[in-house]
Amino acid sequence: MEVVVASGKGGTGKTFFSSNLAVYLRDRGGCVAADADVEAPDFLLALGGARRVLWREEFRGVRRPVVDYSACVKCWACVDACQFNAIRRGPEGPVVDYDRCEGLGTCAFVCPAGAIGFAEERAGEIYAAETEHGVTVVTGDLELGGGASGRLVYELKERARRLSSGAARYVVVDAAPGIGCPVVSSVAGADLLVVVVEPTPQSAKGAARLLEVAGALRVKAVAVVNKYDLNPSYAARLEGELGVDVAGRIPYDEAVARSYAEMKPLIVAYPSSKAARALLDVFSSLGV
Repeated sequence: MEVVVASGKGGTGKTFFSSNLAVYLRDRGGCVAADADVEAPDFLLALGGARRVLWREEFRGVRRPVVDYSACVKCWACVDACQFNAIRRGPEGPVVDYDRCEGLGTCAFVCPAGAIGFAEERAGEIYAAETEHGVTVVTGDLELGGGASGRLVYELKERARRLSSGAARYVVVDAAPGIGCPVVSSVAGADLLVVVVEPTPQSAKGAARLLEVAGALRVKAVAVVNKYDLNPSYAARLEGELGVDVAGRIPYDEAVARSYAEMKPLIVAYPSSKAARALLDVFSSLGV
């Protein structure tokens, strides 16, 4: 079963929730986790860091057009076809602006002389590590300013699924904030989406957009309200407006900050804290 934890915005407690969920599921059939926030991965830190790196590989997910000027007839069909204005006319032929290029391949498709080919470049890396708390995490690092974050997330999820096959019952995916390409790639194909929302208008708007994505992808979604007691009246109104089942509420608890500082999941570091007890109630209600 693949469970994705997302939020629609940053700072709601998404990684807090997913890291504790991974430890909870570790003892209930086994769990492999994937950190799908490839621009700022921190899932390993929440689980005590990497005890042992299992494998590491280069990710070459960015396709760059390469022009063979000896074959180019300067018809400029590629310039006219590019919707991103990533190709301009040059003295020898088309010149590619790689900062604008999305690597879709339209330029090569319309070139009558076959003068445009593609080469894959390094976009980051993927690796798997055992954490201090017994959960294997597949994670990755995107090159600074690099593209292809959605494709990298897809590759991370594929490798997490392979690791879990026959060895673990669950895959937990910690998605990136927002609703961009890496989040869409995270949610696609999941069995369950858990939307972590806090009682603020900004979080409510982010959650609403995320739930629209889940609906378009036909993924079942539930919500969890974190730090609900910071604004109980708004939290109550929010629960009625989300349009999905609310799996539970988690109170504000300073033990959460202490567990982060110690790089330990809350249910391990402070199992008797009010937030830890609430987490366990939510996990139980998810039916996983």
